[in-house]
Amino acid sequence: MTFGKRTLLLAGFAAFFMTAATGQALAKYTYIHNEGEYSVELPDAPKGETIWADQKNEIPYIENPPKFGALGEYAYLYRVDADTGDFFKVDITFLKSGADFLAGTTEEKLMEYLGKEFKGRRMENLKSTYSAGSKTLKWASMTGFTVDEKNNLLYRAVHFLTGLETILIIKSEYTAENKNYSEMYQRMAQSIKFTGK
Repeated sequence: MTFGKRTLLLAGFAAFFMTAATGQALAKYTYIHNEGEYSVELPDAPKGETIWADQKNEIPYIENPPKFGALGEYAYLYRVDADTGDFFKVDITFLKSGADFLAGTTEEKLMEYLGKEFKGRRMENLKSTYSAGSKTLKWASMTGFTVDEKNNLLYRAVHFLTGLETILIIKSEYTAENKNYSEMYQRMAQSIKFTGK
């Protein structure tokens, strides 16, 4: 697991927000890669691994990635309720992407990326949003509901954020009827922000 110095420092601060008074951990973890431009607040510290240019698996999302060095990070968080089987899952992909790639990330291109994340799944109430800021700052999201093999209603959301030099993709899925997980997702989605460099 490799997180930047800033990320590890934030993890240390998060530990101070743990409390035994209510019997539950109130910790929050702000995820931001050391070279990142966006941050997101998670309920716990995620596990992570570096994305290397020469790794066996294909580099996701970016076309013509560099051939050497560390390109980014994959971080993930998974919670499951032992009594009900309800779950909350977050996958984050951070990548250094380069100006040429970012200049070509049109609304259509971002929606194409998001559509691939939902391909092969029967989705209901599928919604997408897009907004653009200055220069290459863009935010595209796609959300919807699906039913798993146990007939549980699941909510799935994918956020694709482009910065000035990087991209951040946040994928989340959780048991939709679990109120705590629903609130957890809402807090997480509302916490996403551009921090600059």
